Amino acid sequence: MLNFSELSPALHVFIIILGTLVVATLHRVLYRLVSRKHLFWLFLNNMLQVVIYVVGFLWAISTVPQLSRLSTTLLAGSGILALAVSLSAQESLGNIISGLFISIYRPFNVGDRIKMINSGVVGNVESITLRHTIIKTFANTRVTVPNSIMNKEIVENSNLVEEIASYYVDVSVSYESDISRAIEIMADIVGNHPLYVDVRTDMSEEKVPVFMRAFEASGVALRARVWTKTVNDNFRACSDIRIALLKRFREEGIEIPYTKVKIVGSEDGE
Repeated sequence: MLNFSELSPALHVFIIILGTLVVATLHRVLYRLVSRKHLFWLFLNNMLQVVIYVVGFLWAISTVPQLSRLSTTLLAGSGILALAVSLSAQESLGNIISGLFISIYRPFNVGDRIKMINSGVVGNVESITLRHTIIKTFANTRVTVPNSIMNKEIVENSNLVEEIASYYVDVSVSYESDISRAIEIMADIVGNHPLYVDVRTDMSEEKVPVFMRAFEASGVALRARVWTKTVNDNFRACSDIRIALLKRFREEGIEIPYTKVKIVGSEDGE
């Protein structure tokens, strides 16, 4: 039977390094069985990876006689080392602690669409590491935000409670147009769009309420709220509805006011 203590120090180190890599690989495989959208598991995965490699490193150097004293010193002086690290790397530790709070309280999950109010960054949360959170923008770029900043941000989350989204469609109609008919057309187009979600709890209410939002210089402003299952659906639905409104209003003689310039010249052409 193989006696581990009889092996050479070099072979000891090799076996420990190999074992560390195997354990780290098994940990990653097991992690894949857990939902990656759960920030707590994501953060815990990163922490465990660090612990596995640190323990493997200390164990490996402890098997080498020339380095065993170093490993003992590192372990014995861990308190002093922790103090030194905390003083020299307060920002990094702050990011780790902030990341831990984010993973516990979960103001957002991986995949959520968020908006950072102070900085104006909008996109989908792609990942969270020990140090930072990565946000994928709609321009397909990545914004790396330190966790300490992320923890202080005011975050608007479109997916925190439910994914259903809404946005307003506004349109102006001239005073000479049939306002009542314009409201009917707007309610019909919005309510019959294939992506529209009926959110009524009382079916006796209007499916799509259309409101007169304001009196403007050249007409009245009408507004309807468009509900869809997702934010991406909402972008598409609002675009389709605006195009359909323009077409129907033209067909029924309802004018959308716009600035007109009339140039009047003298009879002699000057």
